[in-house]
Amino acid sequence: MRLGLEDGRRSGKCCVSSTPLLVLLALAGVCHGVKQLPESPNFVVLFADDMGYGDLSVNGHPTIRTPNLDTLAHGGIRFTQWYSAFHICSPSRAAMLTGRLPIRSGTTGAGWTGGVFGASAVGGLPKNETTFAEALKTAGYATGMVGKWHLGQKTEFLPTNNGFDEYFGLPYSDDMGSSVWDNYYNKDRPPLPLLHNTTIIEQPTNLGTLTQRYADYASGFIDRNKDKKFVLYMAFSHVHTPNFVSKEFCNTSSRGRFGDAAAEMDNAVGGIMKALDDAGIRNNTLTFFTSDNGPWLIRHLDGGSAGPFYEGKTTTWEGGVREPGIVNWPGTIDPGQIAHQVVATYDIFPTMLKLAGVPLPKDRVIDGRDMSPLFTNSSTPSQHDCIYIYKGTPQGPTQPGLWAIRCGPYKAHFVTNNHINTSAVTHDPPLLYHLERDATEVYSLSPKGAEYTAAMETIMAAKKTHEASLTPVPNQMGKGEDPSQKLCCDPDSKKKYPKYQECTCNPENWQAWKCGNPELQPDISLYTDLH
Repeated sequence: MRLGLEDGRRSGKCCVSSTPLLVLLALAGVCHGVKQLPESPNFVVLFADDMGYGDLSVNGHPTIRTPNLDTLAHGGIRFTQWYSAFHICSPSRAAMLTGRLPIRSGTTGAGWTGGVFGASAVGGLPKNETTFAEALKTAGYATGMVGKWHLGQKTEFLPTNNGFDEYFGLPYSDDMGSSVWDNYYNKDRPPLPLLHNTTIIEQPTNLGTLTQRYADYASGFIDRNKDKKFVLYMAFSHVHTPNFVSKEFCNTSSRGRFGDAAAEMDNAVGGIMKALDDAGIRNNTLTFFTSDNGPWLIRHLDGGSAGPFYEGKTTTWEGGVREPGIVNWPGTIDPGQIAHQVVATYDIFPTMLKLAGVPLPKDRVIDGRDMSPLFTNSSTPSQHDCIYIYKGTPQGPTQPGLWAIRCGPYKAHFVTNNHINTSAVTHDPPLLYHLERDATEVYSLSPKGAEYTAAMETIMAAKKTHEASLTPVPNQMGKGEDPSQKLCCDPDSKKKYPKYQECTCNPENWQAWKCGNPELQPDISLYTDLH
């Protein structure tokens, strides 16, 4: 009987002929090759910062060690074609939270080459956008966020005003405010603040202890809500520069400080998974792991690796937008799977809503697709016909925001740049690559060939349909910055602490421990651009 059952699972055909009716009914889902997904699981979204496809040991890095993420991958599905929505931070996060390309929320940057929200930004994630936290609250979920936000530092834009019951973390990137790890003075960028909900609780932040505090807060949220349904969004500040670490991880990786930071983040992942185990809810929790965008190559050894892919952050080449992707759900997702289907970070939104029984908003375009069919049927095709890769906000016909499109295995580049030569280069006819054969984007197809012509017909038709679906919205980053909107614990702090920068409320953190022996930086002239 066991052999018959296994054969039936593989073939999708009914697998028993002389079993009592009740057993047949119980096995009906298996006999049709479909495992029923449990309803309303908990959700954990683990989001790295500036981590490239090649920065995990499970993805082949020879010296970085990420045993907890490796275990997460081996216990579920590791994706090889997981795309971010954007090549830099704020737009990518807006898309993940809303299931919509950032062009639809006005968060693709002030200009056609993109941008992020500054430390005194006027704009932020628009209030008419619906985050997965807001949607899941309608189904009774507790909602918590820990870590980097970067979708507007004004109170009206912070996580607790976007559906999260509680928040602990940095309002933006760890280099957008000074600290002992990145000590500089900028009157429009106050010392790096740490928030609890909407209150500044530390300024400057002691980065050397931050990752463990992130993990502790996330674990506490899990423990407080273990008897409820919950969603936890854990947005790490690692591995964005400066690569701060605790004493435990200082100078422990042969990859250098970047490897130290990756190992510390991995350790925090292990702590969060242990909290799920200790609460006895691991099998009822669906966990996602990915990164906001590719590695920051201009940081040299302080930045990461895109592995086999060309380029990184700030570009629309594969290295800028193809990310590590892991999905884990013990008891529901079979372990040891590698998925080659195209998925995207903004698929997290519709996937969670589907499993929670929450209908998608009907008054807007949702670009994400429910990826849950892949959880129980590895042969499920990709739900994306095309992936639209924006560089920024369109500024007219000669300055398009949409720089690349992937349809099936073909990817067209209309405009390109790289992290060394940042000037935009327009391609007419567009560059076209077959990513299944040429993932490194080295060998562009000849525009004179029939394959090129057929693929470009499909891509251009998709481009026309996509652009027709866009509705003009206010450019949130185009609203600029207002120094009066910066986060400051005490504008008169100089009276108390005249030796330190304005907005200092924790002067002891200017003397906090910092890991030494920074790596030497390579000569940029040694970089070879194969393109």
